[in-house]
Amino acid sequence: MKSFKINLALSILISAFSPIHANETIQEQIQAIKEADPQERRELINALKEEIAQMNQQEQSEAVNQMRVQLKAMNQNQIKTAEQTQTQTQNQYQEQQEEQAQHKEQKRIKVMTQTQQMQQTQQMQQIENMNQHQGANQFSHQMMQGTAQPQPFGQKQ
Repeated sequence: MKSFKINLALSILISAFSPIHANETIQEQIQAIKEADPQERRELINALKEEIAQMNQQEQSEAVNQMRVQLKAMNQNQIKTAEQTQTQTQNQYQEQQEEQAQHKEQKRIKVMTQTQQMQQTQQMQQIENMNQHQGANQFSHQMMQGTAQPQPFGQKQ
């Protein structure tokens, strides 16, 4: 990636400094530099630098202006890419936050449901205990008064 950026910057720089009529040979040299191994690349870059140094002042001025335009466009593209990446990251973060909130809400509802079920079970046990206690008290009271008569199960007096 680093060598790609270097090659891209070099090609922009070289194409910016190249005179219009020599553009094809410069482009060919740039392509040769991109495809060369590191040692050969160094030699080709030096040869190209010498060629650029031989340009007249007007050609260099035009090349600098052209380079500014190209760099500005490249920077704008990088800014757009960075903004898109930032937007995607923010969207992903927001989606994760929403998923976490949903998970917390589901967990809260589950805990609340379990709590309600436990309370209902406890109430039912208390009612059953009260009924048993009340029945035992009635039986005990009847036994003390001596009026206890056995009754079939489930029937009231």
